[in-house]
Amino acid sequence: MDFDELKDRLRGFDLSEIKSTWHGFERIQDKRRGINYPKIISLLTSQKGLYKFEEQKARNDNELKFKLWFKINYIYDMNIYIVINEKLLEKGLNRLRIISAHKVKRKIQEQIGKNES
Repeated sequence: MDFDELKDRLRGFDLSEIKSTWHGFERIQDKRRGINYPKIISLLTSQKGLYKFEEQKARNDNELKFKLWFKINYIYDMNIYIVINEKLLEKGLNRLRIISAHKVKRKIQEQIGKNES
């Protein structure tokens, strides 16, 4: 899947089709992280600041798992891990599950990327 295709898929989700796993809900509501659920939903639906994604291995064969990078401001990025249906279903049957989300400093993220190379 390429970047534009992923953006189109994300645009197609209704708010009723976006759910969080229990793990994701705990991570998002953790006060120390400084993020909240409406902010995550807003980022996913508007795609404002989405600049990178990485496809990961999903648990089930009929799912796709992604790590999404959003620019929040000049210091912080937001990483959101999601799972979506592999095949597009009819309206109301699609689902997007939020597995986890965390805010990271961009400098730290860039250093991690340099060390992996």
